[in-house]
Amino acid sequence: MNNIRHITGTLLTLLLLALSANTASGVDIMLREKVTPVKSVIVLGDIADVQNGSYAQLQRLKLTPLWVAPPVGEVRHVTPRQVFDALVSRGYQTGDLNVAGAPRVMIGWQEKAVEPVKETQSLPTTSAPPRRSIGYTAGPVTGSYTPPKTQARQQVGLTAVEQEQLNQEAKQAVVEYLEAQTGLYGLVEVDLELPKRYAELIAQRSGKLVISGGREPWIGRQTISLEFTTDRGPLKLSLPVASYDMTPVLVAIRPIDRGQLITAADVAVQTPVHKARISAGQTKIYRIEEALGKEASRSFRADDLVTMESCLQPTMVERNALVEVIASGGGITVRRQAKALGAARLGDVIEVELLDGSREKLVGRVVGANKLATIGTPLSSPSPVPGQATAGYR
Repeated sequence: MNNIRHITGTLLTLLLLALSANTASGVDIMLREKVTPVKSVIVLGDIADVQNGSYAQLQRLKLTPLWVAPPVGEVRHVTPRQVFDALVSRGYQTGDLNVAGAPRVMIGWQEKAVEPVKETQSLPTTSAPPRRSIGYTAGPVTGSYTPPKTQARQQVGLTAVEQEQLNQEAKQAVVEYLEAQTGLYGLVEVDLELPKRYAELIAQRSGKLVISGGREPWIGRQTISLEFTTDRGPLKLSLPVASYDMTPVLVAIRPIDRGQLITAADVAVQTPVHKARISAGQTKIYRIEEALGKEASRSFRADDLVTMESCLQPTMVERNALVEVIASGGGITVRRQAKALGAARLGDVIEVELLDGSREKLVGRVVGANKLATIGTPLSSPSPVPGQATAGYR
């Protein structure tokens, strides 16, 4: 009896440990107390540290959009429950999430208000008016300061530092615009260079910078428009840009020869480099399993994108090889020997010639190494050899 009690107690202990381990599983989401938005949309990575999961799972969670950022000058508070509900509404399972950390997250912009200038105050005549940072969704400037028209015309140039700052601000505005168009929040990068004259005009603007233009699919080389207002009136400038989708995809991490079988040492899912290109109609691969064991249809250099079209099924049948032809029907299966009349890969349809003396030709689909299944061919041979009749493919 004591042995039975001891065994029962041990089993209960193991069961409790298993349940405890299962309960503790999942991704840990540790909320921060205070957050300043950096873009127009709040993603999970802005408000929390995400830990304990695979790299792909953590990246997907960090880039999950939650809410639109509050307007400039406003503050929003969210609770762990609101974060949890937002993630569940986007398809995440409740058992996969452990939301903890701060009991309340404050989301708000840190903006320094511009003090109004008194009517009797003399306006500066030697320095340029304060510039606003460029943002796609930024609100209007607070305060009542209005730079005089004569002051804008006095500005004759920008320093290298000012030029670079304006270039980066314009780039960020374009990135946010393209993210809104594509839904790829946090996954768009842009190459652009503001001409010096463009930068000087943008520095004199009196309102926000509005981005428009471009075309679907919004990734690649295109022309966008920069719209803003100066003391001379509204302006619209066209600017060529190159945008890139930085979603992790399958890339070659070392050279791959044409005809080589792809292994886990040859490829990896990672962020592509800007120079990586694929031809129109090619399909990107997001899971390494879709390429392993496939045959490279062309050679690859390191950092090249590996696409579905460049990964072929391996050759399973060689020309003139001895193959087994399987025909099924009426609850029985017949296997016959034949000669392949051509080489074929897994899934290909080829013609074979039976070796029973009839020289009959059949068409079959390759289902394995030197193994074919007939396509719509009636069973014309005598009864199968005992021990060979089975249901389905072998």
